[in-house]
Amino acid sequence: MKIALIADEAIDLPEKIIKENGIGLARFKLDFQEIANIPGNIYQKIREAEKLGIPSAVKTSQPSINEFLRLFKEKLQEFESIICVTVSSKISGTYNSALQAKKFLQNEFQNKVHVLDSLNGSAGEGLVALKVLSLIKEGLDIEEIIKKAEISAQKTNLLGIYKDPKWLKLSGRFPTIIPIMMEKIEKMSIKPIFTVKNGKLTIARFKRNIKNLSDSLFEDFEKSTAKFRENGGKIIAGITHADDEEEAEKLKRLILSLKNTEVSFINLTCFPIGGHIGPNSLILAWQEK
Repeated sequence: MKIALIADEAIDLPEKIIKENGIGLARFKLDFQEIANIPGNIYQKIREAEKLGIPSAVKTSQPSINEFLRLFKEKLQEFESIICVTVSSKISGTYNSALQAKKFLQNEFQNKVHVLDSLNGSAGEGLVALKVLSLIKEGLDIEEIIKKAEISAQKTNLLGIYKDPKWLKLSGRFPTIIPIMMEKIEKMSIKPIFTVKNGKLTIARFKRNIKNLSDSLFEDFEKSTAKFRENGGKIIAGITHADDEEEAEKLKRLILSLKNTEVSFINLTCFPIGGHIGPNSLILAWQEK
């Protein structure tokens, strides 16, 4: 392959896929503060910190310009050009970091780097990255890949749901009124289903009397894809979870019970995304094929 793929950590693809396809990964910066020495993944750390009464605030920041610049230089030694997929520019400054890094390359290399806004994050961004990878493997020229990938990004769907609204408040990334409102509606057995629309995180709808997260996301997925599947279209899905593999696997089984469906991956949601909606949250994304 003459084209390299680089992405930020929010693609949330399994490590096996990352390694097998040589995807360059720009890592977010995490400051664990008082929970650094607690064992386990990030969600296990903050759960245990809560039990111990230790402040579980974790500071996050986007990958730096230098991180992208390092990856660009590294891949350009081996490949003719680069496609860099990032989390939505309306959610994070990561896209801008990649663009700024490109400007620090020598003039003859700048045109070899193409930064693509996924208009999504987590499982949604992961599906966009996999689409780019498949187009590269088809041997298409880079202009055609970018064109098709941009269309794919615009048509990628995502739904997400949290387990407990308290993490919205603890994340510190939402206006105070939002966590307060979510806590009130939680007492009425109502939860919001989040989505990404035109690159922005928003609420798709509110659902009452949710018994478990996987069933709730599946109900919306089944309705949203029914017509396309009935007409013979195939759906490719990705699932990420905030340390609740059981619910993620259940969601996968539900999806695969439908005709013309495929689940490309299940993986842990990166903390810069999952940390805002907390442990046990669940994200489902899909594309029409």
